[in-house]
Amino acid sequence: MHRELAALVLLIASGAAAEIIDRIAVTINSNRVITESEIFRQIRLTAFLNGEKPDYGPENKRRTADRLVEQALIRREIETSRYITTSADWKPLYEQLRKRYKDEAAYKKALAEYDISDEDVQQSIEWQATLLEFVAVRFRPGIQVPEADLKDYYDTQVAPKAAAGGEKLSFEDAREKIEEILTQQRVDSALDRWLGQSRTQSRIRYRQDVLK
Repeated sequence: MHRELAALVLLIASGAAAEIIDRIAVTINSNRVITESEIFRQIRLTAFLNGEKPDYGPENKRRTADRLVEQALIRREIETSRYITTSADWKPLYEQLRKRYKDEAAYKKALAEYDISDEDVQQSIEWQATLLEFVAVRFRPGIQVPEADLKDYYDTQVAPKAAAGGEKLSFEDAREKIEEILTQQRVDSALDRWLGQSRTQSRIRYRQDVLK
């Protein structure tokens, strides 16, 4: 199995007589590979969603490979732990993106320019919704923010800025927003710690010759 993963993946182009070589960029344990074409497609998708020009430089290739590794680890956790992820909110996000374009023709033209499909876009947006739901279910319930931390954030971050702008904002008025900010910070930290642990418990190998 290891030799199979270390070998190059050969993909047969539809309608073409020649074989296209798709190099393996990352291996995760013995049952998951990330290919160079996956990285390029993710780069194009991200650029499309952000309205940017695709960046195929080595630094961005490595960052994109890291994101795909994280996605693979989270997908495995969702599958093995049987987290319920309905992703019910992804379609409104998709419709919001479609509103950037005046009509169907303009949307299809943009897809063609980025060499991606509408299915790619829908799957990407659905995954973002799934990720948010997973994080909320997996990490948010265990987060508690002490009152002292809320007051410290108000004293050091909120009150000085409000005063500088000539506003009067009491702690009670700002409390809910502060709690949400600090809760989200702790959720993000919990996710980062979990990803770090998952990485150390997995055999992840990057092919530097592919990512350069």
